[in-house]
Amino acid sequence: MAEILLMQPPLPPPMNSFAREVVLSPPLGLCYIASSISHNLKADASIVDCSILNLNEEAIRSEIKKRAPRILGISTTTHTYKNALKIAELAKTLNTGITTVLGGPHSSIRDRETMQNEHVDIVVRQEGELTMLELVDILMFGKGDISSVKGITYREKGLVRRNPDRPLIQDLDILPFPARHLLPLQLYKVPATIITSRGCPSGCIFCAAKALSGSQYRVRSPANVVEETKRIYSEINPQFLFIADDTFTVFHDRTRQICKGYRDLGIRWVCESRVNTISGDMVKEMADSGCFMIQFGVESGSQAILNSIRKGITIEQVRKAVSWCVDYGVKPVCSFMIPHPDDTWKTIQETESLMDELRDVGVQIFVSLTTPFPGTFLYDNAENLGVEYVTQDTDEFNLATPVIRTRYLSVKDVEKAFERLAKISMQTLPPKMMEEYAN
Repeated sequence: MAEILLMQPPLPPPMNSFAREVVLSPPLGLCYIASSISHNLKADASIVDCSILNLNEEAIRSEIKKRAPRILGISTTTHTYKNALKIAELAKTLNTGITTVLGGPHSSIRDRETMQNEHVDIVVRQEGELTMLELVDILMFGKGDISSVKGITYREKGLVRRNPDRPLIQDLDILPFPARHLLPLQLYKVPATIITSRGCPSGCIFCAAKALSGSQYRVRSPANVVEETKRIYSEINPQFLFIADDTFTVFHDRTRQICKGYRDLGIRWVCESRVNTISGDMVKEMADSGCFMIQFGVESGSQAILNSIRKGITIEQVRKAVSWCVDYGVKPVCSFMIPHPDDTWKTIQETESLMDELRDVGVQIFVSLTTPFPGTFLYDNAENLGVEYVTQDTDEFNLATPVIRTRYLSVKDVEKAFERLAKISMQTLPPKMMEEYAN
């Protein structure tokens, strides 16, 4: 029996057929919640990642029945939202006494909509660690009243109640390290992931980071980050570490301190960054400390488009960042997306030209389809931006299926443009496991 069961829903078709190629790393959000519960309360939490296990409905039903939880927490992205609701329904058919709690990006933003589903009891908005602690204390130990819990949306006497937001955690060092041991780490291509900050100081129109973080960028101390890294390497000794921050290199002094710690540990690591938050000296320090790959979100090869999507970078900054990486032996990875609201065939050609240029200097390139997720400026202002949905089926919101047309590009145009850019991407190094570069 598991008193609290936390679940990551499976991917919908067709992505579920190659889930282990898509699901690269463990769901650290659930790991943080599980560790917070076990460290602060006399309660046990377990995790089932239905995505990496590719569980069908019958297998999920079996897991819930076997573990018989009193509280079932389900994480939701837009892509897995419908499957999350199915899990809640399965739980209620097994035991109406199970309290179903949904959290994660999609339910946080669309909490009232989520509560329209009769099988969902509570939605936890934004960060879940402290909120889940209060809920467990109330639901399992009778301490307190649900009406006082900040950051939740729930149903009372048939009416949906929305409590005030919970203040975001300012001192991230207070959180216990995530409970990775509750997951089958051997199944993930990138088992060693770490989050050293939350939020993003930038304001790209296609990103929900600001909505989820309240426009606040918060960081962990370098000492705390290095200590967790030591724990990871003592427990699983991975080939490399992936820093999963939206933007790792915002504060250079902090980055340098973490680099010093990593240099002393002698590890290999990769991260995501922005071309306007690094310098040549910073790339050199990162390389000297074991960084062998940096991913940059470039998004477009047109400066006009970059300005229109509020990316806050220039094409010249892209070239400089890539050049620094090449100079210091760090593999640069650049990601692009189409269509942006103001994209035309001219701007697509500019993107194509930049991708050709980057390919020729050894950049790994990824391309995805623009997908307006709830919480983004693009989602909230789609009509004003000339964006029209061709489907509202959240199962299709997978970054590989066209879900929008724009004022200048039809769906056929989008598909044709994506095909052209994908050919360039495929000409770069294949998207295999990053261990190839770590060796």
